[in-house]
Amino acid sequence: MNTSEKLQNSIDQFIERVTDYLDQLSQRERYLVIFTTIFVLVAAIGSALWYMHAAANKQQNRVNDFKDMIVWMQSNAVTMKAADDVQLSAADKVQRVAQQQGLSVASQQTGEQIQIVAAHENYAILANFLTQLAQMGLSLEKIELISEAGQIKLTATVQ
Repeated sequence: MNTSEKLQNSIDQFIERVTDYLDQLSQRERYLVIFTTIFVLVAAIGSALWYMHAAANKQQNRVNDFKDMIVWMQSNAVTMKAADDVQLSAADKVQRVAQQQGLSVASQQTGEQIQIVAAHENYAILANFLTQLAQMGLSLEKIELISEAGQIKLTATVQ
């Protein structure tokens, strides 16, 4: 309670000094001092808000740039080859590309050929899947696309 009383007393003394100072001034000077004080306070608050807005806008632009970069990386990650791609078997390559595309693929290997069955509602995803398989060095022997109940079923043979 003692600290709050000291604070209250110091505020009261400050207000009393300001009031005494304003009483010494003429009416015109009093209006000028009050207007100038209000103007400086509004300008200071506005400036602070402007700088905070500019900082927030800069951070939002950084977030948008990072989002764009993530989208670009996700779309181009498939084309970036790891050093050990040559060592992967054909079945591993199929599973890696399917995982990158977010596809569930059933595959069956007979000799050097692999029979692949995948389904998705978007043709572009399946086409991208086949393109990535070709880029990983697999040759597409047979491709069949059948539309069933809103899904496109891909059956392919790769080697």
